[in-house]
Amino acid sequence: MSLHPQRSEYIARINRVIDFVEHHFSEELTLDKLAKVANFSPFHFHRIFRALVGETPNGYVQRIRVEKAASQLINNPVKSITAIALDCGFSGSAPFARVFRESFGMSASQWRAAGNLPESRIGTTDSKHGQPISKIRSDFNLSSIYFDPVNNNQSWRITMNERCSPR
Repeated sequence: MSLHPQRSEYIARINRVIDFVEHHFSEELTLDKLAKVANFSPFHFHRIFRALVGETPNGYVQRIRVEKAASQLINNPVKSITAIALDCGFSGSAPFARVFRESFGMSASQWRAAGNLPESRIGTTDSKHGQPISKIRSDFNLSSIYFDPVNNNQSWRITMNERCSPR
């Protein structure tokens, strides 16, 4: 069963935007800029992106940024939280702190501390903050997705790389 040619084209355009965000997440990414990458009007792009991805373009960009920051917090323990926030495209530490807490249910410093704990401490509480320590590494995945035109499902990039050769 093949996809409608227009739908296939839309999926390809949205995937181009997903790639663009992945490589430019630290830059200012306006709706107009992303719509140009997809070669859509801003209104049409917003509608198509939300229908295919399940979140708004702004929501997607914000999620990618906070996930990149979460990864950096664990992988760069000496880099300041503010520097990581700025490197990931946030305008400052306050907006980053708000988004991070909304996304992960803990502060960036709690995340960093929990991410460096031995596995035996997972499931207990953080003595400094009294918060539960989640299964940080197993719960967290960077989630750039592709829409697979073969089965019309969202697929993780690695799956798509195995089935599709690069252009």
